[in-house]
Amino acid sequence: MTSTVPKPKVQRTYSDPDLPELLQLPVRPASSYEPRPKPKEHPQFTHEAVEAMAKKLGLDIEEHPDFQWLVRDCLLALRDENFTVQVRGEDVEYVYKYTDEARSYHPIVEAHRKMAEGLLMVQESLKMKRLDPQYRVKHLVYLAIMGEKDARGVTNEKLVEEVMELLDVNPLDEPYLVPRIKVSIEDCYFRMKEIGPENITIDNCIDVESLIVNLELDRIGFLKKISPSGLLYCVENQTQLADVISTGSHDVLCYSSAVEVHSTGKRQDMPLVFFEQVVCAECEVKAADIRDQDDMENYCYDCFKATHARGKRQRHCVSLPYRTFCAQFPEHEASYICFETSEVLSTKAVARMRKSAARQNFTLFGLRKAAYSKKLFANNLDRLMNILQNHIDRQYPLSPWFIFYDKALAPYWYNFQTHEKEPADPNNLIEPPLPQGEDDNNMEGTDEQYLSNAAGAGNLRDTHAARFAAQGAVFDVPPPVHVKFALPMK
Repeated sequence: MTSTVPKPKVQRTYSDPDLPELLQLPVRPASSYEPRPKPKEHPQFTHEAVEAMAKKLGLDIEEHPDFQWLVRDCLLALRDENFTVQVRGEDVEYVYKYTDEARSYHPIVEAHRKMAEGLLMVQESLKMKRLDPQYRVKHLVYLAIMGEKDARGVTNEKLVEEVMELLDVNPLDEPYLVPRIKVSIEDCYFRMKEIGPENITIDNCIDVESLIVNLELDRIGFLKKISPSGLLYCVENQTQLADVISTGSHDVLCYSSAVEVHSTGKRQDMPLVFFEQVVCAECEVKAADIRDQDDMENYCYDCFKATHARGKRQRHCVSLPYRTFCAQFPEHEASYICFETSEVLSTKAVARMRKSAARQNFTLFGLRKAAYSKKLFANNLDRLMNILQNHIDRQYPLSPWFIFYDKALAPYWYNFQTHEKEPADPNNLIEPPLPQGEDDNNMEGTDEQYLSNAAGAGNLRDTHAARFAAQGAVFDVPPPVHVKFALPMK
């Protein structure tokens, strides 16, 4: 039977020799009483071995200093396999450490030689790519959007100026093109967030060709703004309507002149951007603003009001004479006009709008079909022109001030013409600062008067940007002369 007498309590101490040895205390942290860890010794190789191995791999250390790591990696791989490198004249031998067996070929060296050959080919291809301005734009945008956590920190004045220089955009002469470049770079950031940064590369981070086309179309839109008739004529023959614009010289040309000018020399590599012009069928000297769907003719505003003032023509259906693009998705062509919001929308935008309960009852009119609602008759022409001016015509601001954000995401204004910086009011990011020493009542120059937006401000055609853009097009063409020939009298 087991005894139920409790055992006496024994006091355990470190000095009692009869007790078993206690576990060791945790190791104390490093202190001044303990020696510091010895530095790791990296294997060193002789200069002769490094030069011989570089020559064996087909590399020149002086010409390709960035590839020294490849030579060292090959020597370390041989050392891990217990091989040493010995130089005998101009040849290299690999000696096994334990048997002193020498060989002139090793698969590790062959693998590194192929790697060096591939790296040299990639480096040469990168050198050729860096000569292309479009690739340099892609590289700059890629570095700007990758790793960025806020859209406000994507663009800065230095990045925009570098992109403008590569795309041949001068902010002094063409300030209306700066918003297009700035917004395009910011759109690349949102696209990266949408599809994931792992799917973004230098080649697909931005579509530079589409950006160039949009810049040329912006130039065309600005030229039409300053043209008295709204039409652009070829700068070569000065009599035919322009059909294309050159991305190199930024001149508008007709088909025959474009083929003649861009058939030889460096201009063969300059792409041409096609654009659309519609002439009034009545006066034949102004751009058409309206298309009559009943008689299938295009008219300017004045001619349409004159020819459709009375009779059955008052009830003709009207539409826009040219292609328009969606206000929400600019890459899609517009198909409808919303009567309540006065916006032009594509099929995709309409499908999204119909999902909202508040917009399901909005009235939509087709843009290019002949079957129009009777509410869009000719007597409602002013309504159509209002939609055209407010939501379809693009605005081209000439202000050189643009908003950017520093590393602390504090806004500031930057002037691309004078390279000045001004702190911005976070509650007012619309109105740019006025030039120093000037106010609204004391602004000199046509550009300053136009930018003031005051009553009686300067004309757009008299600004420096308009005069510079007018060099690439012809606006006025003399009317044709009709000559009557009389038959000879017998």
